[in-house]
Amino acid sequence: MIPFVVLKEPVLIVVSILVLIAIYSDFRWRKIPNCLTLPAIALGFVLNFLSNSWNGLFLSFLGLLVGMGLLTLPYLLGGMGGGDVKFMGALGSLLGSYPILNVFLYATLTGGAIALGAAIANRSLVETLKKVWLLLKCVFLFRAPLAGAGLFQKSLQIPYGIAIGIGTFVYLVAGKIV
Repeated sequence: MIPFVVLKEPVLIVVSILVLIAIYSDFRWRKIPNCLTLPAIALGFVLNFLSNSWNGLFLSFLGLLVGMGLLTLPYLLGGMGGGDVKFMGALGSLLGSYPILNVFLYATLTGGAIALGAAIANRSLVETLKKVWLLLKCVFLFRAPLAGAGLFQKSLQIPYGIAIGIGTFVYLVAGKIV
């Protein structure tokens, strides 16, 4: 038997359906529409309120804030679209704040693997690594993240919703990292 994370069954079903549709949409059209994420956010509030009263509603709201907050900086730097941010917020609303941190870590590992594969496939691995090094220097040495952000504008497009979806499924199967 697969060791799924202990979640209420309706939430698990909603999360699975949401992730499958978002992965398909991001792969097919490179977009995760609002008509998918916004109702999922509302449904997360409702399901968590019904299962755990006001405490569930608070945890759902906190999950929304954490999920969206984790991807706000990459969005502002132009590294991803707003649909990815709202998708993480919807997952946070459904799962809560603590599980969304684990989903984020799994999605980051998955996204890194996808980016590495795409860079190898495009024969631009060395160029991409040089850009990453320059970005890290801009952020940590010069304290100017916006100076290095322009390096990645549309250079290597990866549908990050796929990484978030795979990260969510890995979390549901493997459990927590932190």
